[in-house]
Amino acid sequence: MLASPYPFFQSLSREIGQLQSDYRNFVPLTPGQMKNVVSGLRQEYVPLLTDGAFANQLAIVRGNGKVDLMTVVLDPHERALAFYSRFSVPVLSPDYKTEPRNFWAFVLDLGTKIRACGKIPVLTIGDAEWLLDSMIEFGLERLNEVFVFNQDYLLQQKLMDKFWQYQLAGEAGVDMPLTWPGDADFWKEKASLPFPVLVKEQRGKRLFTETGRQAIELFSREELIAAKKEVIGNVPVIVQQKVSDDGSENMFSIGAFRNRHTGHSILFSSRRIRATRVFGSTALSVSEPCPEGVRAARKYLDYIDYHGSCELEFIYDSRQKKLLLLELNPRLYKTQSLATHCGINFNHFALLTAMGKNLPEQPQQIYGPRWWLAWGDIADGIRKMQTGKLSFQEFIEPLSFDFVNGMDELDDPLPGFVNIFNGKF
Repeated sequence: MLASPYPFFQSLSREIGQLQSDYRNFVPLTPGQMKNVVSGLRQEYVPLLTDGAFANQLAIVRGNGKVDLMTVVLDPHERALAFYSRFSVPVLSPDYKTEPRNFWAFVLDLGTKIRACGKIPVLTIGDAEWLLDSMIEFGLERLNEVFVFNQDYLLQQKLMDKFWQYQLAGEAGVDMPLTWPGDADFWKEKASLPFPVLVKEQRGKRLFTETGRQAIELFSREELIAAKKEVIGNVPVIVQQKVSDDGSENMFSIGAFRNRHTGHSILFSSRRIRATRVFGSTALSVSEPCPEGVRAARKYLDYIDYHGSCELEFIYDSRQKKLLLLELNPRLYKTQSLATHCGINFNHFALLTAMGKNLPEQPQQIYGPRWWLAWGDIADGIRKMQTGKLSFQEFIEPLSFDFVNGMDELDDPLPGFVNIFNGKF
């Protein structure tokens, strides 16, 4: 048989054909099938991830995979992206939004089955905004009888209240933008506000789900009152002074894991370069030092005696000439795969804590690599170039060949392939 004159394309065609076959033949496991798979794993500790949707949960599964751990992934949707990871044991679950009690009963049953295999299940919460309330209502004690915890989920639930975060920051001596609770007294008073302001949901994701916006920017009291009537309604909100960064992206993310028993924390800093929405949804970020943010993050976490994984968002205020804490997200975050790429694997630290082992010393962070959600960034970049808001050179300039893709990975290609097929960027 003659050799192909185009071996690369022949090999690529075979790979694409295999991906298509894997996609078509994919079926999530039943709890009984999961038990058979888990029994054969060469690992004592088995992470169980409560949901598997999109980039942040996929990063958790891949982060565990970097230390040779398979993760039992639960999701109510058969085509959840993390199901397709080669590091995943995919199990279809009840919908945690519409059937919360059934969902947690299902989680408890799976944990019991993992225990029956002679393994130790470690509970990992992905979508904290939706899950923490129902989890605590179901009973932390019941879950803790089966699962190992490496997070203080009760504290994480309390930290869902962004105004409480603001109060704690003041007590800890960490600077935040001026913030007011949008309570009944606030809407009655006529005190002048330092416009522009941002209106954010005080806790949860209801406003984002209904409007697609993480925050609403307003420039006058008239706009604020109109937004209250037309958009906000009875959703509890906070009103926060908008920070000025002179139009540049001076938003920093500090990922962290802290062990309460030893007081030791490990942190990772990055800067957002681009986003696909005005507020939130990072599309491109870079591993970069932010010593002021790291110091403030450690000070804040020590003050509240945090235990587990989280992300703190900071922004540099050009008017006050200082870095301000915007909020703490009490969960693992979307761009954590950049931290793993740069030598700081928060999933591994969580496992060490579950095993009762001490965290290592602060690893040396590698600076310079990027995190890129490529397809979303390209699509958004094309739209901005068409309207003259961005030039091709401005789009290309911050890119680098040293990057980790938030969705597509060569050693775990199927989730990225499925994401392109689903058209969700």
